[in-house]
Amino acid sequence: MSRSHRHFLASAAITASLAAAGCATYRPVPLDAGAHSASFRARTPDPEPASAWLARLAGQQSGGTEQSPERFDLSDGVSLAEAQAVAMVYSADLRLARLKAGVTLAGATNAGLWQDPTLRVDLTRIIQSAANPWKVFSSVGFTVPLSGRLEIEKRRAGVEHAGELVRVAQREWQTGIELRRAWCRWSAATARADSAAEVLGNVGSLQAVMDAMESAGELSRIEARLFRMERLARVAELEQARAEAAEGELTIKGLMGMAPGAPLRFEPTLVAAGAENGWNDVTRPVENRPMVEMARVEYEVAERTLELEVRRQYPDLTIGPGYGSEDGQDQFLLGLAAPLPVLNANRRAIAEATVARELARAGVEAAVERTEGELALARLALESSSRRRAALERELLPMVDAQLEDVRGVARLGEVNTPVLIESLRRRHDALLALVGTRRDETLAHIRIDELLGPRRPAGTDPATLNQGDGR
Repeated sequence: MSRSHRHFLASAAITASLAAAGCATYRPVPLDAGAHSASFRARTPDPEPASAWLARLAGQQSGGTEQSPERFDLSDGVSLAEAQAVAMVYSADLRLARLKAGVTLAGATNAGLWQDPTLRVDLTRIIQSAANPWKVFSSVGFTVPLSGRLEIEKRRAGVEHAGELVRVAQREWQTGIELRRAWCRWSAATARADSAAEVLGNVGSLQAVMDAMESAGELSRIEARLFRMERLARVAELEQARAEAAEGELTIKGLMGMAPGAPLRFEPTLVAAGAENGWNDVTRPVENRPMVEMARVEYEVAERTLELEVRRQYPDLTIGPGYGSEDGQDQFLLGLAAPLPVLNANRRAIAEATVARELARAGVEAAVERTEGELALARLALESSSRRRAALERELLPMVDAQLEDVRGVARLGEVNTPVLIESLRRRHDALLALVGTRRDETLAHIRIDELLGPRRPAGTDPATLNQGDGR
């Protein structure tokens, strides 16, 4: 083998070694679930990021108008708005969603790169005796993307990342919705427990009177037993309501990303944030509603995929300059290669991408129709619960309050009709529970409508506009 051959092979080996040196290396990262468990149990909300989220959530609820959000301070109890801000920072589901967006960002950042060159070396030695028994040919192949496919790959990766950011925003909105819904149900359970405790207190305050009347023979044993049975029933109801409230607290802490034993004191409320002007807000366009927006994300990805598959039918040029030696004579090599799109032409991928785009278009249309139908159902539920609540507050509650006061007045005079007294207490309790239920249903309907409409945004913003270059 001549000296020039050896020099070339040494240069090729050095080049390959340098290329290998630039490759990424693997480093294992062990898990420590026990350490994370201890950290989770000791977790306390950080005021700084939670305060920033509190201001951002206030903007979503007010449509971007200027208003002063409440100050983040958990020492006086946790409000619904503060709980939402904490959830935005510590929710496990949101952490996973944001990390998934990091995956698509990594893809968008590294999309559209040229293929690595290919180093090829062919060695041939003539077995029979010859003056120059070695034949050496080597080349380096480069693929020149004349088709423009790489730029489209960049745009498609950018669309995928922008779509993942939309998914993160929708997951944040949905987390807030789930927290509001859990807060509403917990507040209703707390109100039911308070009502049961009030009835139990009323029964307890009359128990001594009932016992004295029974001892004096002014009240039969059967009537006195009815009163005791009512008290025990209310005790059981109070325990059940308190258990439901405790379960609701654990659900809220889980949505917030807090440990079950976190020392947080929640402030119950049955009023949905922004409910007074949110359910019939027509300023939020159909395109920005969550279900429609997610379908639009899928359509934009399908659009860019079809563009990429069409472009892939056009050939890229492979150039392979090289050096060789035969019979002691040095030779320069130049190889050119390009596929001819006459038999395959990427027809299958193009056909599938075309149908997939039509499927995605139908998905957008179906999301529009489904949103309209579910909005109509939610508004119907809202109107029905609002009418029932108004009727309870206007007619039934004043009537049962007056009935109970009359019965108490008669009891104070020493004339007790035990069945009427028990029935009056029960009717008032049932009316209060019905009022709590209608307020809960009304608030849940508000929340459902906000869930379907999506967050309010300042005019001119549209995070579902995905044609944003390569997304870098």
